[in-house]
Amino acid sequence: MAPVAAELRGPAVLSGSPASSGVGRVAAWVLYDLANTFFAVAMLTFYFPVWVVETRGAREFVYGLTVALSMACVAVVMPFCGALSDATGQRVRYLRWTTVGCVAATALIGMTDHLVPALFLFAVANLFYQLGTVFYDALLWYVAGPGRLGQTSGVGAAFGYLGSMAGLLLLWPFARQGGYQAAFVPSAALFLVFALPAFLLLRDPPRGGRVAWGQMMRATSQRLKATVQEARASAGLWRYCWAWFCSMSAINTILFFMGVYTKHVAGWTLDEVVRFFLVCQAVTVLGSLVFSRLIGRWGSKRTLTWIWWGWLLAVGMLAARLSPQWLWVVGPAMGFCLGSTFATARVLLVELAPKERLGEFFGLAGLFARASAVLGPLIWGGLVGGPDGYRPGLLALMGLLGAGLWLLRTVPAPGARTA
Repeated sequence: MAPVAAELRGPAVLSGSPASSGVGRVAAWVLYDLANTFFAVAMLTFYFPVWVVETRGAREFVYGLTVALSMACVAVVMPFCGALSDATGQRVRYLRWTTVGCVAATALIGMTDHLVPALFLFAVANLFYQLGTVFYDALLWYVAGPGRLGQTSGVGAAFGYLGSMAGLLLLWPFARQGGYQAAFVPSAALFLVFALPAFLLLRDPPRGGRVAWGQMMRATSQRLKATVQEARASAGLWRYCWAWFCSMSAINTILFFMGVYTKHVAGWTLDEVVRFFLVCQAVTVLGSLVFSRLIGRWGSKRTLTWIWWGWLLAVGMLAARLSPQWLWVVGPAMGFCLGSTFATARVLLVELAPKERLGEFFGLAGLFARASAVLGPLIWGGLVGGPDGYRPGLLALMGLLGAGLWLLRTVPAPGARTA
């Protein structure tokens, strides 16, 4: 692992911030994790996909195809965003832009009754949402104190899932009174409100002049090529990217379709589904706190291995028995594993990647993750044509998780000095 450059140690890079204390920086960063979860709950996991399938009568494949096309665009653009953030140092600035774009497109979805424009706006909103995670994740190294990467990342994940619970509770009255679509505009507003602390308390370093975009794109393409070559030269980092791709193909698919799955298999009402998700999210918060402490004790690779084994077991249990009662066992089990999936994975990436090029490697890992969100929904949409197609779909997801685990075991464990 490359040595840490002195100028990149800790939060000194974020100069001019009113939140001069480490606690202030971490709190602002963590609250953004809570903020963007309002979009994830409303548009990715529950209200929007159920609106597409239940209210508008479209097939699951239609929603899956929209997600896949949006994620394909994300996969192309995301590495350039990572390289751009490293070259300019303007991570907070671009985080503001992507957040405003996501919020605006989401609000517009709540104002249209037509399926095709709504799907197009969803693809745009998801594009901005996913790109924002590159700039947000790259800030982790600068807001976390020495030796606190795992804890800070875990606390951010915990607040994110607290945001899921808050989103379900706060959006529930709108959906009950006006239907699923009535939750879209409030979710956009809540996203913006809780993102404000990060925009106000975190500051980028002074800009060094205007950006020559043509030259920047050429330089970014060259840096992206160099990043891929460097990742391939590092067997551990390259295998990690492919392990992440396989496992996230399964995990993203579960997150995208769990809301529709509970409606079709269990036949629950809106109130019953919301209660189910609230229980799962509560267990998710617990899992994020438990695993965040285990990262420092076990190391990020070993912790992530156990998390993915938990996912494999939970999906296998779901495939073995498709029943409403069994969901109350499997759902919380998935929630416990979900709690620290992303937090642990980004700590492992920080440990494996050169610190002066974190944005690029987060962009590269994001490319693999978003490409996985193309593959998984397409597989699920192709296999699940009705209630009888869920078991083959779940077995396919188990195969993807198994491939991810096999690849992860070949990744060398990073040194404990940054854990």
